Amino acid sequence: MNGKIGLRAFSTLLAIMLVSVVMVPAMAMDAGALDIEKLDIVDPATLQERSPSFISELRSKGCSEEEIAEAIRSLPRVSYLDGWTEADDERVSPLLQQARDEVNYSMYGEIDPLTEDGVSAVKMCSSGIWLFDTVFQGVNGWVHPGLMECSSDGTRRQFLTTHLGKKIGTTANWIEIGIESVCDDPNPARYHVFTYDNNNISRPMVVHSNLTNGDRDYNFEIYVSDVQYPEGYPYMILWEGQVVRVGHVPFAEGDLNEVHEYVRNDPGSFSDVSTSYVCDSYVYYDGYGVWWNEQLDAQLAHPTQLHADTQEGVYGDFYRPWWSNAYRIDTWIA
Repeated sequence: MNGKIGLRAFSTLLAIMLVSVVMVPAMAMDAGALDIEKLDIVDPATLQERSPSFISELRSKGCSEEEIAEAIRSLPRVSYLDGWTEADDERVSPLLQQARDEVNYSMYGEIDPLTEDGVSAVKMCSSGIWLFDTVFQGVNGWVHPGLMECSSDGTRRQFLTTHLGKKIGTTANWIEIGIESVCDDPNPARYHVFTYDNNNISRPMVVHSNLTNGDRDYNFEIYVSDVQYPEGYPYMILWEGQVVRVGHVPFAEGDLNEVHEYVRNDPGSFSDVSTSYVCDSYVYYDGYGVWWNEQLDAQLAHPTQLHADTQEGVYGDFYRPWWSNAYRIDTWIA
């Protein structure tokens, strides 16, 4: 196929969300079970357009996947965007980390409210889509945050995010990139771009930028190399075509989701949130870019699953627009 890419053919045209209820455990399947001829392969022009220029340059020089993996490892561990600084990150990231610490958080949704004397418990609910087949090296898509309205007496915080992860034994391992909004943020931007790596014990949460415009699409990517090192498999996470984080994870393939998480006090109730969406995503599988649509689902033991906490007023819907190659997932509270 002329669309073959990744660390086997196009070597690393990289790649990249958080659910907060108990989900079905990931179940591995034989990669050979997918019939490549029946998948909707991404064309090379799209792959090149949506991948970082340095990967295209390395590939054009005939670099091997091992050489490209080394190039990934040589990048700065963390990068900031749009004038954001490490001092900004150190000021804001503890606030985001606190939200994770308030629950026994996992991308797979095992959460329990935690309380301290005089502090209200919190409740997290989510809506979004999942792929549980543990065969994916990453994802590239577009996210549109919208207003992401927050209120101190309703929906206090939101994470619109994408995850790639795997359970090893009973331990969940994952990386993610997303947008956060919080009611008590003194920053007038209201949105923050963050990444998370739960294997990085000393620094799991990093805030890379703030956003002032929620009424547009932003490109993101997560990609994991299949070249193994003592530290694990190199990964990189991109925002708007720029590498913002690299590191290592203990898996080369994992489960994927694109989800919207909402947090409120408990007791309490969510306030309305207008629609956000993620769209036009393709996944990395077996050296190919593959559009995330019904043709992919037809090949999977566990096709795309929708989760929504409708009893809490947390809704989601996914469908393929006539003009798109891939699903669009809408999320909202009403």
